[in-house]
Amino acid sequence: MLDSIPARYLDGLSVVVLTNSEALSQNRLRHKTKSRGRKASMSRVSGLYHAARYRQPAWIEIFVDRIFKDEKWFWERLRFMRESALSDVVFHEIGHHIHYAVRPERREKEDVADVWRARLGRSYFQKRFPLICGLARIVERLTGGWLHGLYARKMKEALGKGQVARAEYQEGLRGTGSAPVR
Repeated sequence: MLDSIPARYLDGLSVVVLTNSEALSQNRLRHKTKSRGRKASMSRVSGLYHAARYRQPAWIEIFVDRIFKDEKWFWERLRFMRESALSDVVFHEIGHHIHYAVRPERREKEDVADVWRARLGRSYFQKRFPLICGLARIVERLTGGWLHGLYARKMKEALGKGQVARAEYQEGLRGTGSAPVR
């Protein structure tokens, strides 16, 4: 996954640690982190970005057991689906690094990370699974935009429920021919 990201976006990032939540001490589990202006318990997060501080380089911590805890056994057997679940968290956290260290923006940090997750994920899957992506394009053409309409409705529904951010919604509809909601 990291090989698919341009090197300039990874400057200053020292390591990506894959671990499980059982490795966290009780002290760390009691801590809270902020997400979209709210406090989130460390016992619920799937990944963390640690910015460079006090001469220590930036690093990312991914809790793999939390990513796959809700997965059904069938989906876990498909490499594409496993990598999709893992890449969502990895690319989101790398999005935080890009926002913090490489390309700062004046927007909500979670929105920026979500946009980078969508961009990096799209690029990764086009390189990693060209056959599946090509097949998806063929199916899209055969259905005459019906799938894009369905996708746009589902994204709008998720936006209304607060499951996705507006920036993620707009990035998800980019290039689909569907106009984003303003």
